[in-house]
Amino acid sequence: MSGLIAITIASLLLQEPAPHPSTQGNYQAPLIRPFEPGVAPDRARAQGDAGAERQRRPLETPVTVEAYVRSYEYAPTDAETAYEQGVTAAEIRADQTAGRLDGLWWIVDAAGRTLYELVLNDPGVGPIEGGWRGRSRVGSSPATSDGTTLTLEGAGVVALERSEGGWRGTLNVEARARSVSLVRPN
Repeated sequence: MSGLIAITIASLLLQEPAPHPSTQGNYQAPLIRPFEPGVAPDRARAQGDAGAERQRRPLETPVTVEAYVRSYEYAPTDAETAYEQGVTAAEIRADQTAGRLDGLWWIVDAAGRTLYELVLNDPGVGPIEGGWRGRSRVGSSPATSDGTTLTLEGAGVVALERSEGGWRGTLNVEARARSVSLVRPN
């Protein structure tokens, strides 16, 4: 048994990690920082909350609906409310700065059959990166775009143009051109 563990550890140490395509560019700090609460928000308590229970006691017997006087849940503390508002605001700001290709897409042929599933991270400025997978749904490969072409590594290149329902273009695979569209899944 210990010989098997030694062989496994030795094989793991000899493996070289492949560089991830997203590490090819230099790191840039995000335009909008995620929500970061102030120092020790739980220590500051609102006036009038000094005697309130902070944590729910474990149930010892079943509780019926008639046993509740007011609310089913404890009211959130000021720190919990501030945190939830901060997370919501950060999500809204991130959505506002996202580019037009950000999110989940399907690449469909002229008959409407799904050829590839695609997820892209479009920060609004700079390179667009993501991944794709085919109909077999086994594994995935990198995808990159500059806004006019979409490169599906190992599958082909799509020349993109804006259409009213999303994007359309021509998928070129091994010198074969095929008309496709990028649509959002339902």
